[in-house]
Amino acid sequence: MKLLYCIRHGYSLHNELFKNIGENAYRLPECIDSYLLKEGILDAMTLNLKEADKLNRAELVLVSPLARALQTAELGYAGINKPIKVMEILKEWPNGLDTPNQRKKKSELERRFIRFNFDEVKTEEDVTWNKDREETTDELMERIEEFKKYVRESKEEIICVIGHTSFLSNMMWGEERNMKHCHIYEMLLD
Repeated sequence: MKLLYCIRHGYSLHNELFKNIGENAYRLPECIDSYLLKEGILDAMTLNLKEADKLNRAELVLVSPLARALQTAELGYAGINKPIKVMEILKEWPNGLDTPNQRKKKSELERRFIRFNFDEVKTEEDVTWNKDREETTDELMERIEEFKKYVRESKEEIICVIGHTSFLSNMMWGEERNMKHCHIYEMLLD
């Protein structure tokens, strides 16, 4: 049995714009793989301070390659020495059309987040993001099952997963649910 600490990334630009213009925020070019806003940075720093004991218990950190999740991992794990692997499979759903879900180039992310292991990100360009259509629910569920298989096969028993609401909530509860930014949700995976 594996214990997962699932964390939604900190507050970022598309979250703020959604309040004002709704789902149109998800198609704006300025929202392509945006970084955290000040509130998100503070949330991730608070996560580090308030949840250091739990974060320290994790033997491995798996994180989405989207900048907001990477930045949350960087700030959340500041001063905590754990292996951090970046996994393309953890990207937000739908992995298509929504600009916040299109990642930056691998080399750019590797230069910015030098502490992280990017071996699981296989291509320089984001070839998983589809500019012509949204990813289907079935495709999301395939990614979730592939991720669960990866976790089951890992040697670590306690794993921190830093990602996104749609992916994480569907993995944990089998449906879309709201999740707080930078809050730890626990999941047992057999």
